[in-house]
Amino acid sequence: MNIRYFAALLLAVVISLPAGAKKPAPLPVLTVENALDLACSHNPSLTAAQARIDQAKAQIDQARADKLPKLFASLAGAWQGKEGKVPAYTAVAPGHFVQSGYALNSFEEVYQASLGAQWLIFSSGAVENTVKARRLAFLGIKTREVRTGQAVENAVRVCYSDLQRARAKYTVAEEVLALTREHLSQVKDFFKYGVVAQDEVLRVQVDVANGELNVISAKNAVDVRWRALERAVGTPLRGVYSLPDPGTAASPAPVPAWNDESLFVLRPELRALDFSRRAALAVAAAAQGSTGPKIAATGEVFNMGRDFWPNDLDTWKLSLSLRWDLYDGGKARAQVKEYRAKARELAAQIDDYKHQIALEVSSAQLNYEAAKQRTDVARRQVESAREDYRMALMRYKANVGTNLDVLDARTALTNARTQLVDAIYDTDSARANLDYALGVSERFRLEGPAAGK
Repeated sequence: MNIRYFAALLLAVVISLPAGAKKPAPLPVLTVENALDLACSHNPSLTAAQARIDQAKAQIDQARADKLPKLFASLAGAWQGKEGKVPAYTAVAPGHFVQSGYALNSFEEVYQASLGAQWLIFSSGAVENTVKARRLAFLGIKTREVRTGQAVENAVRVCYSDLQRARAKYTVAEEVLALTREHLSQVKDFFKYGVVAQDEVLRVQVDVANGELNVISAKNAVDVRWRALERAVGTPLRGVYSLPDPGTAASPAPVPAWNDESLFVLRPELRALDFSRRAALAVAAAAQGSTGPKIAATGEVFNMGRDFWPNDLDTWKLSLSLRWDLYDGGKARAQVKEYRAKARELAAQIDDYKHQIALEVSSAQLNYEAAKQRTDVARRQVESAREDYRMALMRYKANVGTNLDVLDARTALTNARTQLVDAIYDTDSARANLDYALGVSERFRLEGPAAGK
């Protein structure tokens, strides 16, 4: 009976216990490619770039509208003090007329309702060249915004690398603090048994405090880099995504080959400048054609009468007009000079920009190569510093070394590990900057033939 009682009691207790809380689902890991995908959707610079492209496209439609017929409808009314009359004459004999009364030539109140169309048939190239200029300007803006996308991509890559760098340094700071605290425990034991003086304990305690400050600074750097990455991506990330452990070895893709001929092919700015140069020439041609002859046709059907909805006179008319502005005060001529000079300025900018690109690419490649070499040296330095610290610690434990040797060796190890972290992530950043200098991007790249072709 007691067994049944206790079994029922145990079952009741088990049932009454709350179900174990489910572990929260792990956050998705944010890779640099994921961050780039998010930036494509959320970065405000890319949104603004698309808006500028849409504006330029709308300007093409505005210019094209001048080539199309215009339809209009109108309802007009006119009022005057009294009806106008003119004398009416009747011929009674050859060369002899007699006034027979009056004829109306205007009314006190008259209305006209009309529906018509107007079409600029010929503009001496003014409209056509304006459309061409707007289309070239659109291509220039669209090309320039490719560089905006590349800038966003480079910013995301660099910010992601800087965040991983900060996290790696935070890990180094925590590990160094743990080593320092472990050493402090050993020094306190030596002091307890009279092996070392109290000043050595105080010295290591200062070192522990310095390590704690380094951890705080490293944690703050991680927080700042999170904010920087969120700014580059354009959406909150922390608490939504996790990050992979900071790597200890950089393995970037091979550097694309380039030479003096292919150096300028991928840079959008050069093609955008060339589109702007050609657009300036088209504007000059449009200005030159603005003073040429223009032919316009107009067709209209209308009703006219004394009622608000007139129906007394139902008719139509067609007209063809030729207009030639012989002199406009020199305005068109000045515009032609202005935009031709603008085209020459842009051609000079293209030449100067080529020299700037060559410098940017050369500098970026040198920085990348130097960062890779620093990584190899820093890795060897870490191995040497780690061995030196191990030996200094063993000598101290054996009472054949000094506490100062241990502190110096640990400082050297900390510096070596920090320099290795910087070298690794400097390599990543330098590679991103090299791709940016070359104009290499999988997401944002030029389409069509090179500029000027």
